[in-house]
Amino acid sequence: MYTRPVIYHFVFFFAIFMLLGFASKAFCQDPAATNGISYVIQDIHADMTSTSATITLTGNTAPAYTTHEQFDPFRLIMDIAGASLDKKINRNKLIPDSQLVKLSTVVLGDQSPAITQFIFQIKENYQYKVERDNNNLIIRIFPAPSEKAPGTAASMSPPPPPAGSGLLTSSDTKKGASASSPKNGKETASDATLDELIDSSVAALEKKQKKATVAGQALDRASGVEDPFTNAGYNKQRISVDFYKIDLHNVFRLFRQVSDENIIVDEGVKGSITIALNDVPWDFALDIICNLADLKKEERLNTIVIYPKKKEVEWPASPIDNLSIKTDKNVIQQEALIVQQTSTQPKEITQAKELIVKAQAKEKTEDFQDAVGLYEQAYTLWPTNERLSNKLAVLYLVNLHMNAKALFYAQKSLKAKHGNDSAALYAAIASANMERLPEAMEYFNQSVSGAPPLKEALISYAAFNENFGKPEAALKLLDKYNANYGETLETMLSKARIYDKMGNSAKAMSQYNAILSSGYQIPPDLKQYIEGRLKAGNF
Repeated sequence: MYTRPVIYHFVFFFAIFMLLGFASKAFCQDPAATNGISYVIQDIHADMTSTSATITLTGNTAPAYTTHEQFDPFRLIMDIAGASLDKKINRNKLIPDSQLVKLSTVVLGDQSPAITQFIFQIKENYQYKVERDNNNLIIRIFPAPSEKAPGTAASMSPPPPPAGSGLLTSSDTKKGASASSPKNGKETASDATLDELIDSSVAALEKKQKKATVAGQALDRASGVEDPFTNAGYNKQRISVDFYKIDLHNVFRLFRQVSDENIIVDEGVKGSITIALNDVPWDFALDIICNLADLKKEERLNTIVIYPKKKEVEWPASPIDNLSIKTDKNVIQQEALIVQQTSTQPKEITQAKELIVKAQAKEKTEDFQDAVGLYEQAYTLWPTNERLSNKLAVLYLVNLHMNAKALFYAQKSLKAKHGNDSAALYAAIASANMERLPEAMEYFNQSVSGAPPLKEALISYAAFNENFGKPEAALKLLDKYNANYGETLETMLSKARIYDKMGNSAKAMSQYNAILSSGYQIPPDLKQYIEGRLKAGNF
């Protein structure tokens, strides 16, 4: 049954309006429903020495807060729900001038309750520890322990803090580290191409974990023992949380700030929670809270929906279905032809071809996660093969719905071969799905610059412009498609729909009538839709 044109018209906006409507129910609460969170900071006191600093925030009640790090320069970010400063506090100079730490605040007024960010810019080679003492928050800043040089006597400095202590050295954030994460519970080789995707905070954390030896929480990776969180599938940014009888809706609002994910909370979520976790991945903390509160969590693209376990959520069709994707089968066909030509090939390429054959087998059984793992290993050995990076972009985009990884490999293809219109299309769709609209438009322009332009790129770019309020541009792209490839049922319906939405009844009527008399086989539901539009418009 032909349904795609109807999907173009309804699904994309239906998905957006469903999500926005759902979000408004979850977040636009009556102020009384937020438990009246109000944390008044009555005093900020700083004890400074030449080598350390202790900053105490004195409050009127137990605070609800999270902490995380940012880098270049190294900063501790503390988000406190419903926080406000007493009038007697000098907002222009919260603490005395110091070379060790600088403190500033930002109020996120668009949140409910409002969140106040306390930003501690910490000196290089210093670390911090955050503690809660009843209603007060204490931030200690002190020198990082020096590392023992190989072949020298042990330093007099204290040993590095244990993993899970909440301590992070600012110097560690500059050094980076490669990561190796398990797939389907199996150890896999490190993938050098992922280094550019790994956030510097994760790199610093991996470096710290690699060196830590306390309580067996982070043994040297040479021993083959993974970090417990990573082994359990939790690899998001580390945070510390301390909630005291805080309403669950407000808890998830704080997680929105930390995770940078869209979080939608069903109105059926009720209750409060008290929980304190130190130096754990935020997705682990979120799972703990959901389990304690008898809630379920589902994630699609960059959106997390949280709802009671007894309820079911029906997701709208993915926006990715609105954009036409051409799977790059050339990598399979051409590799099948040259796999036998190994006698004069470098050893790395021979190994890469063997991995490609294994990946193809996994792909045929729809084991896409293992397939991309094998393709990635092959690409590490054969980085000049833009067909491989194209293949990875398609699999991540279409089969695994991982837009960031799809964009990464599409960019690799474009770097290897300028004018790779297919890679530009994959990059455009991934960027559009991540709502990076200017970047998406740039890639779309590149994807339709060929002679002739890609069919799929023209259709997808037209859908992009239509969905984001540029109907004239969408019509020009459809006309360009028709000039190069002839009219199709899809392009005719798209033009009719656009004219209809623009209020150009005469042209819409002409297009709808042209469809009915085009000779194309029109599915009954589509014919009924067109006749309904003609009747509704008094055409």
